[in-house]
Amino acid sequence: MELSFKQIDEITVVRIESPELNHVVSHDFQRQIQPIFEEKQFNVALDMDSVDFMDSMGIGTLITLRNKLMKEKGNIAMFNISDRVKKIIDIAALHKVFDLFETEEDAVNGLKDKMLA
Repeated sequence: MELSFKQIDEITVVRIESPELNHVVSHDFQRQIQPIFEEKQFNVALDMDSVDFMDSMGIGTLITLRNKLMKEKGNIAMFNISDRVKKIIDIAALHKVFDLFETEEDAVNGLKDKMLA
């Protein structure tokens, strides 16, 4: 599991460099995402382009991240979501919990709009 980070204004874009977000990599994901909390970067756009599969542990990991960000008055969005992962998101009704976007630009702008609201 590898994460890469870049900053666009006050939004942290996190690219997940793994084909799976599952029980095997969820602990590593949580460890690698920790610096955003240490740096008080609570608005996150997740680039899901490399992710082709999520299991229940991966879903739980994303929900935990969302809850921690919202506790700090932050927010989370996902973009570049594969069709296979979109089906998992629909089945788990995560589209009601996460803001989903097609592109990085849309996700960043969506998060900025929420910050202004």
